[in-house]
Amino acid sequence: ATENERTDIAIRVLADHIRAIAFTIADGQLPSNVKAGYVIRRILRRAVRYAFSSLNQKQPFLYKLVPVLADQMAGIFPELKAQQAFVTRVIEEEEIAFLKTLETGLRRLDALDEAAHANGGVIDGQTAFELSDTFGFPLDLTALIAREKGLMVDEEGFKKALEAQKNRSRNAQ
Repeated sequence: ATENERTDIAIRVLADHIRAIAFTIADGQLPSNVKAGYVIRRILRRAVRYAFSSLNQKQPFLYKLVPVLADQMAGIFPELKAQQAFVTRVIEEEEIAFLKTLETGLRRLDALDEAAHANGGVIDGQTAFELSDTFGFPLDLTALIAREKGLMVDEEGFKKALEAQKNRSRNAQ
């Protein structure tokens, strides 16, 4: 795909995601770490990651789309217009928090660069898992950035570390 086609795809993905997120928040489901709230958080974070990696967008901006969406959908979904300020604030706070997570993860990845090159160009699975588990830095983004740096991620090692964590959690209950 050309650069223009990739940009067009990214904008369409973001438009789709912001609609889903805004309508759901206006319906009363807030982003959280459990159940439906977690789905909303994941969709929002996916949109932020997409903007970050595909459009080089490093500052919060999705929240700025809410007023446009609210105006366009006012006749069909008046709840969004009525709760526009609240929905905007929730999305902005989530964006800010996740962009901080991305920044922390990127710094950690930069610090790991030399060790990974010494390890045959591979970021080990345990390290990738720690980025995800401790810092909230998603595996798919770790893999994308690793590829850009000429590295690979030991995804099998990641799966093993994840399974070990699940077992520890089960045994602790």
